[in-house]
Amino acid sequence: MLKRINVLVDLPDFGTIELPLVYTMSIEGNEKGTCLVNCKIMLSAENLPEWLLSTAFSIVYTQAEAENANIVSVSADSGSTNRHHEIMLSIVSSYIKLKEDHIGLN
Repeated sequence: MLKRINVLVDLPDFGTIELPLVYTMSIEGNEKGTCLVNCKIMLSAENLPEWLLSTAFSIVYTQAEAENANIVSVSADSGSTNRHHEIMLSIVSSYIKLKEDHIGLN
């Protein structure tokens, strides 16, 4: 199921930026506590910020064995990164985790 959210990202030198995002979620295999989220930022080419290296990325949320911690892994198409892009990925992963609290990672 395709879901839509707007993520507010406050970046040094750029201020607060609103990013429209669509994403899908799936449970990985039979592994309880592992969820894959595929994301795409829905901005037109002329509205893409210069720091945004990739509009598509994936986030994997995994529950640690001790069940009192979560592991978040982000994968993007771009081979390079910058601090603004990294901040955005961190904020987006937090937004989705908070919105989708039922994904079984608490």
